Amino acid sequence: MISMRAAISFVITAIILGLALPVSAQDNGGIDPEALIARILGVESKQREAVSDVVFDAEYVEGENGKDGEFIEKIRFVKKVYVKYLEDTVFFHEDYLEYYKDGELQSQEKTAKEAADRLDKDKKRKRRNISYPMHMPFYAENRDEYEITYMGVAEESINDYVCHHFKVVSLKEDADHINGDFYFEAESFHLVRVDFRPAKLVKKLMFKLKKLDMSVLYAPRPEGFWFPTQFDIQGSGKAAFFIGVKFAGSEYYRNPVVNGGIKDKIFEVDYGE
Repeated sequence: MISMRAAISFVITAIILGLALPVSAQDNGGIDPEALIARILGVESKQREAVSDVVFDAEYVEGENGKDGEFIEKIRFVKKVYVKYLEDTVFFHEDYLEYYKDGELQSQEKTAKEAADRLDKDKKRKRRNISYPMHMPFYAENRDEYEITYMGVAEESINDYVCHHFKVVSLKEDADHINGDFYFEAESFHLVRVDFRPAKLVKKLMFKLKKLDMSVLYAPRPEGFWFPTQFDIQGSGKAAFFIGVKFAGSEYYRNPVVNGGIKDKIFEVDYGE
């Protein structure tokens, strides 16, 4: 059964879109998915126009799930994350400020070494971060590369929000495309959560991924902007000599500073002499 809050939000959404109401609360035939997508992209575009850059305080926690399912922390980083939006691209940079291993604060030298190693691996594995435009499958120029299905109003609230649910399946099987479930807030049309995975897992000589599930959670700020608050990742694979590897991590984003003016120099890559 759909909740009263969901029913009210559903009616409001239908009125806003100027569409006929469904025959029943569970019948989504009255919603035009294309009109809904157009409204979602309009909201995303409006925020992109208003936000030129944002800086987050971030904390990344990595570990593994024990046999009982309990998360065991192995590594923790305190970071600063910088994102700058340009017309046709997004710049991303992160500074590793503190490094904890098994709960103990490591030296600045070890922090710098671990940061360099992780940044190099992220580049080679094409790891996604919060600068990746999650709305990309919905853009007109990419629609022929995805099958997008409107699943209706989600039966359960997502982070306490009533949401429209879309299922996205890539028609191209490669690591650059994604499959996932997208949840958009029913009144504001902002993205609340996306659960996704690569359309094809990376397989290299020394490491083969068997599973890589990711999830990004978004929430509104007092000024009305919606930003990521949490990025979760879980995966497994096989390293050299068939050693099984399991990993799980969560990154939390706090205290966003919007349009503070980030200098381009911070995004420059030092390739050495």
